[in-house]
Amino acid sequence: MKKISKFILYIYIVLLIFAGIDLIFTSFRQNYPWPNLILANYSLRSYNYLLKDKKFMVGLFNSLSIGLCSSLLSLIMAIPLAKKLYYKQKAFKMISFVVFLPFLIGATSIGLGLQLFFKQMGFAGSKILIIICQCLLIIPYEVRIIRPAYSFLGDNIIYAGKMLGASDSNIRKEIIFPILAPFIKTALIMGFILSISDYYLTLVLGSGLVETFMTVAFPFFVSRDRAISSTISILFLLINIIFIIIVEIIFRLIFRSKKWTL
Repeated sequence: MKKISKFILYIYIVLLIFAGIDLIFTSFRQNYPWPNLILANYSLRSYNYLLKDKKFMVGLFNSLSIGLCSSLLSLIMAIPLAKKLYYKQKAFKMISFVVFLPFLIGATSIGLGLQLFFKQMGFAGSKILIIICQCLLIIPYEVRIIRPAYSFLGDNIIYAGKMLGASDSNIRKEIIFPILAPFIKTALIMGFILSISDYYLTLVLGSGLVETFMTVAFPFFVSRDRAISSTISILFLLINIIFIIIVEIIFRLIFRSKKWTL
């Protein structure tokens, strides 16, 4: 069984590497003279086009701002919700049902319902509306990630801190946060990726007035321009990788300044 698992893993790694190399070559390739695919014409047309496209740059900036806001806001709400659900506090069944309700109801139903509701209130086509609605979809994922963290945070650890004279703020800073930090980091990254990769909900709630990375990129995928589609895919991967690296550096700097171990 282990040999089969390793064999499948190696095949998966080879396919990923091959797909990545092909994606990079396709972003520069302009034609496909079969069977000489490697000897095709190469240029920077797709990269130059996207850099000069103001609509794409505006969509990229909007996605970054919406992604940061929605992931941070949903994280702030997910932490107390995860605590309440783990310790099964009062009305935790009702809270659990409400939190994980987006898993049962599709994004299509949520998007259309919220669009009609907020349109009557005059908030249709705004970034704030998109951020609020994305939080509703991100929170269940972040709660699922953070909730197991409280199994490492026993009451004995907190009581020991209080017996040693630590205040509530010191307990939160020196005990609770270091234990929850790896889970918070993962939840934050997950929330950002979900936000920036969202297409349909952003399109519906934005009423076509708010351009984001995916709403601008989707027409290129439909037009079957392989070079630009590959370039957009590479940029999407780079954005997520850079965000992961930045979050990782921030947490490492915090832990290094406090002399904690990550």
